[in-house]
Order: sequence, then C-alpha cells, then structure tokens
Amino acid sequence: MITKLTITLLATLLLLSGCDSKEATKNSTNKEQPSAKKTPKQEEIKKPEDRAKSEEKKETSNVLTLTAIDGKTYSLEALEEGIKFQGLEGKVVILDFFATWCPPCRAEMPHLVHLQEKYKGKIQILSVLMEEDKDNQEVIAFAKEHQINFPVLNSKENFLLSQALGGIRSLPTLVMYDKTGNYFIHYTGAAPEEMIESDIKKALAK
Repeated sequence: MITKLTITLLATLLLLSGCDSKEATKNSTNKEQPSAKKTPKQEEIKKPEDRAKSEEKKETSNVLTLTAIDGKTYSLEALEEGIKFQGLEGKVVILDFFATWCPPCRAEMPHLVHLQEKYKGKIQILSVLMEEDKDNQEVIAFAKEHQINFPVLNSKENFLLSQALGGIRSLPTLVMYDKTGNYFIHYTGAAPEEMIESDIKKALAK
C-alpha cells in the first residue's frame, strides 16, 4: 500500500453533506503484519542481485495504477506533500470520488463536464468510482448518459487510493492538486461550479 499518500489535511473528510460511502468501513480491520527483523548476519549474506531487487521494489511501492473504463491506465506516485500524476504533469488535477447511485454525484457531473471543457489542456478531472465489483458496461452507460468527457476509473485500486487518502466517507468528494501535484483544496458534498472554478484559477496561478 502507498502509505506516503496519506495526507493529514484530508483528515477532515468526515461525515459532511453528501452520500455516505458504502466502502468507508470495509477493510478497516486489515492491518499489515510487522515484518520479521533481520539479523546483521542475514543482511551480510544477501546477494547483490537481491539487494538491487529490494531497492527497486522500494522505489515502486509508492506507485498506484488505476484503470479507466476504456482500459487506459493512470499511475499515481506518492510525493511528500501530494501526488505525481504521471503523464499529467503541469496540469491541475481533480479527483472526483463518486458513485452512480449517489444523487449529489449525478447532479454535480454536468458542472465537472463543463469545467473540463472550459479548461481543456489546463486541468484534468479523474472520476474515481466508489462501488465494488461494478460492471464496466454499466459504468460506460452512465458515462454516456452524463456525457462525461474525462476518465472514469473503475478498478479495485480505487479503494486503495481512498484508504491512502485517509478514507473517503462522503460522496461526492473532490480533491484538487495544483500543477506540481501538491494538495490544494478539497470539497465534501456537491460544490457550486463557481466555487470550483474560482479555486481552479487560483491553482493555475500558483
């Protein structure tokens, strides 16, 4: 799990207006088992190639890859104060945590579609579906119905991202990152388009 993605500023994402996320309490009891300590002797006899593999694993352990409904993948790499969205460098990125059954999520979609079109090339919205085992064809139909013009991510890794950000407990939740990938602001519950746009302009001006 990419523990570096945990951002303390997101601890306030609790019980505000919007739909309750059905996944909020799932996997809450899963804890990583402490690894066995290695003695100095064990470290000394480790082969050079094993050391190289170990270092490579460390470098990639904080990268999470999510899959969109069209099959395209998006890789997110943990930074000290945010996320590096590989391939989206230089853009303001907005993560939209949503569910197809959530009325406020559905109501907010036209505003996000409009903002994505208006700031095309400057921002990138990524919708993160918070429904387990949702049939991809159903999500594709939902995207067509709402004329969504940005990627919709539908994969089990969505929930790992949610957990890494402290647990998304209310939908919709939008999390905005500036052009360098640093956390900028978040909204819990449907936010007015004017408010989101105002913050987009501020993030672009940084």
